Amino acid sequence: MTVLAAAAAIALSYLIGSVPVAWLVGRLRKGIDIREYGSGNIGASNVWQSVSKALVVPVGLTQIGQGLAAVYVARALGSGDGVRVSAGLAAIIAHDWNPWLRLQGGRGIGTSIGFMLALAPFDALPVFIVIAVAGVLLSQIPLGVGIALIVAPLAALAGGEHGAIVAGCAAMATLAMVKRLLANGPPDSEIVRPGVWLTRLLYDRDVRDRDAWVRRGLSGATGRHDHMA
Repeated sequence: MTVLAAAAAIALSYLIGSVPVAWLVGRLRKGIDIREYGSGNIGASNVWQSVSKALVVPVGLTQIGQGLAAVYVARALGSGDGVRVSAGLAAIIAHDWNPWLRLQGGRGIGTSIGFMLALAPFDALPVFIVIAVAGVLLSQIPLGVGIALIVAPLAALAGGEHGAIVAGCAAMATLAMVKRLLANGPPDSEIVRPGVWLTRLLYDRDVRDRDAWVRRGLSGATGRHDHMA
């Protein structure tokens, strides 16, 4: 595969990942900017909270499809594991720091699932699903997903995946953790408190109270700054 073909595959994958599905659904379904409601996250979870519970499955599946398609575009062009991994990561980066939304975005979980489905479907992905589901059952979804992401590259390594895929899973987990810390901006000045960065890393929000966080702006409010003190 030529350098030009590899660059084209990665660039196309980035464009695929940059389609802000959840944001578009918020605009088309309710005429809102999803960044200003609920968690402010541009992902399926905030579609559930802020737009429509009925649309969360198609949005989630589409985001998974974006990660999957990114890898398969590179594969269709005859690339090796290194370029396929780079293409998948490009889609995740485009989703997390969306170029059309002032570098704001989601957490890339759906895109990451698509990435693992394409590259490590028999080790990293099953382990991720088991741990993430355990988090759901224990009502600790962000914590469970965070642990699942961190364990995924270890599962890929244990499963004998190629080094590029193991490194790709590690990069995928790192991107997710960095995005948790950075979110879509600094902590709101109204809720800054000691430990906010650790709370972001562990629970993917600025406060421990999940209900207060995800319901921001959803009860007669006009935006994400209309929330608890």
